[in-house]
Amino acid sequence: PFTSAAMATDDKYDRQLRLWGAHGQKALMESKVCALGSSAVVTEALKNLVLPGIGNFTIVDSARVEAADLGSNFFLEESDAGKLRAEAVCRWLLEMNPDVQGTHLDRDPAKAIAEGREFFRPFSLVIACHLTESDATQLGKVCEDLEIPLVLLTSLGFIGKLRLYVLEHCVCETKPDSEFGDLRLMDPFPELRRFADSVDLDSLDATQHAHVPYVVILIRALDIWRQETGGQLPKTKDEKDRFKQIVTQMRRTPEEVNFEEALAHAYKAWVPYTIPDPVQQVLSLVSHEKKTDFWIVARAVSQFVRDCGKLPLSGSLPDMTADTNSYVKLQEIYASRADGDCAAITAHVATIQKELGVERAISPEFVKRFCQNALYCEVFQFRTLEQEFRHCSVEEGGVDLECELQDEDSLMQWYLALRAADCFREEHSHWPGALCGDGEADMAADVAALTGVASKVAEGYKAEGVTVDPKMLEEVVRFGGCELHVTSSVLGGIASQEVVKLITKQYSPLRNTLIYDGLHGKMQVVEV
Repeated sequence: PFTSAAMATDDKYDRQLRLWGAHGQKALMESKVCALGSSAVVTEALKNLVLPGIGNFTIVDSARVEAADLGSNFFLEESDAGKLRAEAVCRWLLEMNPDVQGTHLDRDPAKAIAEGREFFRPFSLVIACHLTESDATQLGKVCEDLEIPLVLLTSLGFIGKLRLYVLEHCVCETKPDSEFGDLRLMDPFPELRRFADSVDLDSLDATQHAHVPYVVILIRALDIWRQETGGQLPKTKDEKDRFKQIVTQMRRTPEEVNFEEALAHAYKAWVPYTIPDPVQQVLSLVSHEKKTDFWIVARAVSQFVRDCGKLPLSGSLPDMTADTNSYVKLQEIYASRADGDCAAITAHVATIQKELGVERAISPEFVKRFCQNALYCEVFQFRTLEQEFRHCSVEEGGVDLECELQDEDSLMQWYLALRAADCFREEHSHWPGALCGDGEADMAADVAALTGVASKVAEGYKAEGVTVDPKMLEEVVRFGGCELHVTSSVLGGIASQEVVKLITKQYSPLRNTLIYDGLHGKMQVVEV
């Protein structure tokens, strides 16, 4: 049988393992995704989850393959016409990766939602497309009760929307694009201090001097600075320039790349140590009621911070110009200190587990991973769908629509138009323009009806002078509920990326809605 260990080390997954590691691949393999709907946008999302090796998916839909589907869904062919769409799509998806299991259910997604928690209990995440606001709200409550993420997709003509919802999403590996690092240059721990002091810069020959790690250079330069100034860190531009001048004076020749690196990283010597705001929020949210692995370790880290004043050392050392012996020694120093901090936190974890009566084992690998990434851990909390659809002002937590619409690049008008289309569907049981011709006279009735619905949607935001662009409403009617593959492939790709983030609990998810305008090649993320 195929095991998580095999999947996590198989050569065909090698590239993605570099992104989310074996533990991330294991989380993917163990996941069970429910897809409500089998249109092109859901199929594209599933395709991009099947390829990297998601464990199991179930497609829930009662629709039959129609001629329009053949033009928008690349996972259908003419021989599928008239067949159950979920079954046809499932069959072709499973051909893409033999490691993945998938099935389909001949059931209307609305009826599945009405069944409530028991239907969705086996799943670890739900993807749904083209739901009305009432169905989306009901599904959101079910997912909230089960504490599983929800991804909502809408693909209409050249316009689309993606909405994420999960009550609380805890991530200890946000992996920011640029990391400041944790080198402890301003307050070196004893082992690092001794190593820096052991380097006699004046007695080194030219080759050795050109390979002194910049960590040592900056610590020694900071010593000279403190002797000159009485201990304060550089704050003003002149003071920072003076610090860089000290580094430059330590340099023997312009060809010494290690000193160039020291100048490039000089800011790390004067930026005071602080615990980032997102991490402080995590530490402030710890409580006796929360008993998941994340919150137990977070509580242990909070205790460590109270005792030591700092987060556990990550232990990672960036690349730098240095001789092999010096670099390896530095690596050992940072790793040893990090292991000590991790051991202290592991002891706190054991104490907390005993106090809470938690008998399950928390993986030492998870504790170590949390410690290594403590500087970048974060808890993401999303507004509920009920809050999004409920009419409320900015003061009550609603979006500042008036300010948003003053920005000519904003896509909020499309958001309002899509909301109006959803409300239209609830009233008329079909998309605007789906049952009328293409001429202006044919569309007039639906345009008028959609305009009335859009006015009610805009009024709900309690913002003066806000209306929905009539040209966009006409465009929505002209789309007639059709789905274009080009739009669905973009949205499906983005959706699958967000699903991987939610399942692996790595990287920062988008918050909370993405609006896509394929007409102008633009997209915007907005919190609604």
